[in-house]
Amino acid sequence: MKEREIRPDGMKRKYIELSVQDAKLYFSEFKSRNLNCVACDSNNTEEEFIKEDFSYSVCRDCGTLYQTPRPALAEYEAFYRNSKSSKYWSEVFYPAVAEIRREKIIRPRVEALLSMCNDRNLKVDKLIDVGAGYGIFLDEWRKKMPETELIAIEPSVHLAKECVNKKLKVVNSIVENVKEYDNYADLIVCFEVLEHVDSPLEFLKTMKKMLRPGGYLFISTLCIDGFDLQTLWDKSSQISPPHHINFHSIKGFEKLFERLGLEDINITTPGLIDVDIVKNFIKTHDVDYLKNDRFLSFILADQEKSDLFQNFLQENKLSSHAWVIGKKPEKIAHKI
Repeated sequence: MKEREIRPDGMKRKYIELSVQDAKLYFSEFKSRNLNCVACDSNNTEEEFIKEDFSYSVCRDCGTLYQTPRPALAEYEAFYRNSKSSKYWSEVFYPAVAEIRREKIIRPRVEALLSMCNDRNLKVDKLIDVGAGYGIFLDEWRKKMPETELIAIEPSVHLAKECVNKKLKVVNSIVENVKEYDNYADLIVCFEVLEHVDSPLEFLKTMKKMLRPGGYLFISTLCIDGFDLQTLWDKSSQISPPHHINFHSIKGFEKLFERLGLEDINITTPGLIDVDIVKNFIKTHDVDYLKNDRFLSFILADQEKSDLFQNFLQENKLSSHAWVIGKKPEKIAHKI
């Protein structure tokens, strides 16, 4: 898979341009809130860079990169509800790549998750997708496991209608306002949402409440330890305020899931396009970006070596695309 298959150049540029405009429109005079690390809650942090007037800091204890200070949550909600970039993503960008994502990403993801469930002897009778988008994951899961009860939680009215069109049970709401599914699901999944949320801990706490004891929570999101993010840093298009504001490290994911009280935590980085992202940046933006890194330039110049290097990144938790899964304890531990 190549980056341009799922992020066509013209659409990607348009989305970034609209995001920059929206940042100035919705957050030009926000009242700031300084935050401790969104992963481990440490205050041992240091500012790294400013991008589009948003400041990003690194936690010196766990390595997580996150945007701080932050606007009020209400300002973010208004941004996602009304901004041109959010509308462009849901109504233009994603529909254009939905079927290629179904083939290249969603179907393999369903197969991988079914394998993970089998490895854990997890029988999934009830599955909730938080931030279900177009409902493609649930649609593909249903093809494999037609007996599973499927619930899509999606705050966007436009995207919720797409889920309804696929004959899915839909809750049109942010997950924090959903009250009727406590201790309900065997498996809750959430794809590419955590990088957007104001408080990752509170967001995941809500989902944990919806799991039955012994159920599993699965997320996929961006990881700051990944090759393309570490190489491009503030120049990475994935660091795109005000949309992407949380970039947990591997250690940060561990700390976050431990703070949630989850067990059997497993983290992998099955990303496919880190190397391609860096190559595209060099071709498009700065051909001399790696001129002082002879070894890396040598690797990226050869396709076979590039493919082997991407495999190395996957296997050693060095891709910027992370999968994290954890189990809600069967019994609540009582304090002595």
